[in-house]
Amino acid sequence: MPSLNRIKRALLLAMLARQTPEKLVALARKRLPRVFARAARQSPAYRALLAEAGVEPATCRTGEAVLARAPVLTKADLFERFPVHELLVREVDPARLGGVLTSSGHGGSNFAFGVSTRRQLQLAPDDIDLGLQQAFGIDQRSTLLVNCLPMGVFFTSNTVCVANVSVREDMAFAILNQAGPLFEQAILCTDPLFCKRLLDYARVQRFDWSRLRMNVVLGEEMFSEDYRSYLAAALGVPLDAPGGSLIGSSMGVGELGLNLFFETSETIALRRAWHRQDPDQLLPSFFCFNPLRSYVEVLEPDADGVGDLVITMLDVQAPIPMIRYRTGDRARWLTDADREPLDTGGRAALAALPFPTVAVLGRERDRIDPHWHVDHFKALLYRRPALADQLSGAFRVLRHGDGLRLDVQLGLAATQSPEAVAAELTALVAASAARRSAPVPELCCFHYGEFPHGMGLDYERKFRYFPEPR
Repeated sequence: MPSLNRIKRALLLAMLARQTPEKLVALARKRLPRVFARAARQSPAYRALLAEAGVEPATCRTGEAVLARAPVLTKADLFERFPVHELLVREVDPARLGGVLTSSGHGGSNFAFGVSTRRQLQLAPDDIDLGLQQAFGIDQRSTLLVNCLPMGVFFTSNTVCVANVSVREDMAFAILNQAGPLFEQAILCTDPLFCKRLLDYARVQRFDWSRLRMNVVLGEEMFSEDYRSYLAAALGVPLDAPGGSLIGSSMGVGELGLNLFFETSETIALRRAWHRQDPDQLLPSFFCFNPLRSYVEVLEPDADGVGDLVITMLDVQAPIPMIRYRTGDRARWLTDADREPLDTGGRAALAALPFPTVAVLGRERDRIDPHWHVDHFKALLYRRPALADQLSGAFRVLRHGDGLRLDVQLGLAATQSPEAVAAELTALVAASAARRSAPVPELCCFHYGEFPHGMGLDYERKFRYFPEPR
């Protein structure tokens, strides 16, 4: 007999399936005034920010008024300026707090953080299970979830078996190898660089991934379709088969929450269709989001519709209100032109999604110059699987004279010399550069332990591929 939680999930997902993006966004907009009024009444920091912006709370009684008048805030406006007790709403006693999740610390001089009450933490497993059911059908298949996300990201569930191992490839491998066959499917939650490390470790152990029905959720950074294809081939996942396993991306913001944006099989099919047309083009990630959880804006769009990603969290129980928060990412809304590579069935499937879709382009700081972007190199390193097997996935782009230099780290188990790998990779980079009339960077490969930009990789931190400001 189905459990009560399973029945509730089925009902909620059935209700969502009958919605449209427009209806959900309209509902979200109606929730904005209540979230705003609570922050203006309860948060000393937010009251101060409203006063500085000349905003009278009484004038923001509609969603449209909130969007027109409430100030757009950044990490510097909140976490780098106010002490914690002024960020918290007065109604939340610190004794009720149950968890703190930090940001990566890459976006400024201080960490931002998300704070949760014990009540929110109690509800988190059901929220997680709802998303897992929608993406992976956990009510139909017994499931092992191996969480390898860094920075203390911790999962709990009332339905799946969870192993929180962080960035320990030996532990993750042991669990997948020994406990994985007990379950009908496994879900690996990780980031692209550590996932490559786990693949390399499993290859040395001669592990047969076909023993498991694998799914992967990738977070922390953007990745290319070449990487997705490489990962699918290594895991034996029939990526483009209907009803197959999922290798998808999830995007969260530490101070806002996990899984704010997520790929579906429909949005993945869209991105892969564009990739097949031109493997050298820079592609956004096409993400869905739940408007009942967060209200999303694309602020001050340019001629191409690209603007700053701004998010308002709609939870009226949140200890720290986050209203019109600029994440630092660039984004645009999905357009009719985006759908062009899909066939009729693909367009119909995309149109049937109940959630809105946004194209996220990542951080502007990852654009190196008019010709090269960090994502170009993320793609080229995985374009030839046999070559990618020799690499760790880490690289560093440096200014070098009038051009660029690309330093690439070999993997721990590389069998070729740095010179041999550099020659093949240089040819691959040069061919891509020629197709785009771009200058060819100088390229140097290093043994794993001789890589001068973070030997061994600290997988607890986001790796900086291009650390220099533009």
